[in-house]
Amino acid sequence: MSYKDDIKQHLSDYRLKKLGHLDKGVWKRKDTIYRFNHILPKKDNVVKLNILEPYRKLFYESELSQISYHKFFHHLNSSQAMCINFFFPLFIERKLEVILDIIGLSNDSVDYETACFEKESNIEKKGRRTSFDFYFKTKKGKNIYFEIKYTEYAFGKAKKDTNHKEKYKSEYSQKCSNINENFSDQDSFLTNYQLLRNLIHISKDSYVVLLYPKDNKRISKESKFAKFNLIKKEFQNHVIDLTWEELYDFSEKEIKDSKKLKTQIIEFDEKYRIKPYR
Repeated sequence: MSYKDDIKQHLSDYRLKKLGHLDKGVWKRKDTIYRFNHILPKKDNVVKLNILEPYRKLFYESELSQISYHKFFHHLNSSQAMCINFFFPLFIERKLEVILDIIGLSNDSVDYETACFEKESNIEKKGRRTSFDFYFKTKKGKNIYFEIKYTEYAFGKAKKDTNHKEKYKSEYSQKCSNINENFSDQDSFLTNYQLLRNLIHISKDSYVVLLYPKDNKRISKESKFAKFNLIKKEFQNHVIDLTWEELYDFSEKEIKDSKKLKTQIIEFDEKYRIKPYR
């Protein structure tokens, strides 16, 4: 069984145990309709159950919830929902500094006014801009961008069609100063499209965190390839190759003084099954 299928089965069991007997969610492929337990019915009051209960009400009442939700947000394996379930509680409790500790910026602090989900690129000017799953700026002016993965098969590639070639020529070709010259050409950029769209945001004051489960082997391999091949050597430390297990383990040790956060992180693991000992 693949990692993705294993997690979908786990989430199907989780749903029956934690969310009760809801209708199966619908997934449509071409003209065929499928129904699965790991997908929630696409009704607003039900879809909201994808956010864990301890911080659910606070999230939907906050400005951070005013975002564009992914097409498959109602899937229990949505990486967008996973991102919110982990980072929003840390934001509310002013505990995002645990992130700075794990990425080596412990002498800095978070500017909480800048934290947001679905952060649009501020360096892209044309067409659809890159959107990061989570972002914040530090008090010392460091930009921390997050690309979150869960059961995704791979980082995205782009079709080598006229539109993408034109986008590369007019936009991205001019923003590859920190990219390894062996991968900054048009063909390589489109082959590694999602990763390179992220990595062009790296600078001396900007970091990209690639966060994924250790058992998602293909994503792990591609993340390490990004760090050690796609980016120039002088910027390698600005690509943070991080597993959910590492982040969970570190965060769990740092939030012992908050009963609510402890409850949240236990429920997070119960849902997403990423505790380090697994």
